[in-house]
Amino acid sequence: MKGIVGLSKRNWMMMLTVAGLGIGYLLLLGYLLWGNVLGLRAAATTASPTPTYVAIDLWGAYERACTAARGQAADAQLVSASTRWQGVGKEALLNGATGWTFVFYSAAGGDVFDVVVEAGVGRVVNQAQVWVAPKTIAEGKWQAGPRDVLLAFLAYGGQAFLDEHPQALVDLHLAEGDEGGTAWAIVALDPEERGLLALVVDAETMQVLLSNPDSPR
Repeated sequence: MKGIVGLSKRNWMMMLTVAGLGIGYLLLLGYLLWGNVLGLRAAATTASPTPTYVAIDLWGAYERACTAARGQAADAQLVSASTRWQGVGKEALLNGATGWTFVFYSAAGGDVFDVVVEAGVGRVVNQAQVWVAPKTIAEGKWQAGPRDVLLAFLAYGGQAFLDEHPQALVDLHLAEGDEGGTAWAIVALDPEERGLLALVVDAETMQVLLSNPDSPR
């Protein structure tokens, strides 16, 4: 029982930290720990095959997303960037993502824009007004892309996790943290077995800020 309590505390701390990088990750981990509230299990079993088009680097995707977002609002600034893989191994992970999702914020209009970049094309898929301005991301070393973050993930147990959970979902998210500074959060989970591996890495220094190597069984 003591070991279970300790594990719960570690997962709770991970949730609080990753929540500062994006509410989507809080919901994602909430599903894992307390039930299938997002319906990810069904999505995992009915997902379409991986697209056959080639990977797009983060900076190239960002430039296309900027064009789309600033077509809606000239002052649009980046809030977050994210991508996902499913059922991939080390090689496919390091080859890069075939699509990216970006969130932009317009201070002039008080709007946020969700922009999806796939097959080299960026398009705004959602627009909503917000009352509290989100933190935006300044240009920095994150522009080089997440390869070093993915290598850190693999070194911190990610390789073994993917080997043990071949159908795992891997979510990668870039955003400003509550305490300032841009960070990458990478979360791997197995919706069926409820295995979890998570890592938070400083986007400028590549320092691992937090890791959760334990996988609930």
